[in-house]
Amino acid sequence: MKTILHIIESLNIGGAEKSMIQNINGLTQYRHIVMTLHGPNTLNILLKKEVPVINLEVYSYLQMWRVANKVKQIITDNKVDLIHAQLFKSTIMGRLAKRSGIPFIFTLQSMLGEDLFKKNFIARKIERVTYSRKEYIIAVSNAALDDYKKYILCNEQNAFVIYNSVEPKYFEESYKRFQPGNKVKMIAVGNLKALKNFDYLLDASRELPSDLFHLDIFGDGPLREHLQQRISNENLPVSLMGSVSDLHERFREYDLYLHCSKYEGSSLAIFDAMAKGLATVVSKLPVHIENTGGYGVYADLSNPSDLANKLKAVQAGELEINENGEMGFKWVKTVAHPKIVLRKTAEVYENILK
Repeated sequence: MKTILHIIESLNIGGAEKSMIQNINGLTQYRHIVMTLHGPNTLNILLKKEVPVINLEVYSYLQMWRVANKVKQIITDNKVDLIHAQLFKSTIMGRLAKRSGIPFIFTLQSMLGEDLFKKNFIARKIERVTYSRKEYIIAVSNAALDDYKKYILCNEQNAFVIYNSVEPKYFEESYKRFQPGNKVKMIAVGNLKALKNFDYLLDASRELPSDLFHLDIFGDGPLREHLQQRISNENLPVSLMGSVSDLHERFREYDLYLHCSKYEGSSLAIFDAMAKGLATVVSKLPVHIENTGGYGVYADLSNPSDLANKLKAVQAGELEINENGEMGFKWVKTVAHPKIVLRKTAEVYENILK
């Protein structure tokens, strides 16, 4: 049985962490070891008991350099056949410690160029110095891979696109048809931070009559107080719902899913909503068009009125969304179902190990 070492910054609650755990638990044909740079290891309880978790307790690049030999020894002692790193710092750790002849994969979970390289010259330099064209890349979207290629001259023959998988509990048997003419209950999900662009949704909500529209936003973060103040001061038809553990059960209470972030590598929340059978209205970004399979309604991020007008047209039945919504509901099962993602990941592993 081949042994795979997974390196990730922590097992805190997040999309990359959940995706990695789903793959580990599903790919039972391999022996898995998880290495975290530091805590918290909140999601440790979701891993199968036989999967060991090694916590390095390192936070800086200097600390990574110091423990590199220790990690090399762990790789040797456990006869690791393949190393798979998630997120930027984990990838650097893996590169510092990898043994010659052991294949190395890193996953692009975000728009690393836009998110990091564009703003941080040092990080961009570190990536260019440590990256090897022998490495393999798994990107969570074509948009994330294209963004990376703007900054790093990578070996495209060693790059694969595999979407993150949706948890099975999100998949419904039927699409929820939108009924125009009624009050529209809308849902949005995400961390309350600038990147997720909830101010844009509030700007659009100013133009929506409260008797015909209401938006519930699920998530928490540093902008909660700011957003709540805007909602209260401007009397917007919006509620902040906080973080909940039963989100998968709540989706079907709504009519539309909204998602208008400024950029991201891929949106698991969009996949979740589509799997639950909701039509989507998202920002007109290449990654969101990709995430919806081209079956969404797309709003201009530079103009909140464009979103408001499209929502009014949907509510009035002037903009038909059910045909695309149902196509998206079927499409997401073909790209983000765990069985599909596990099969594609195993194929990449097997091809590399050969």
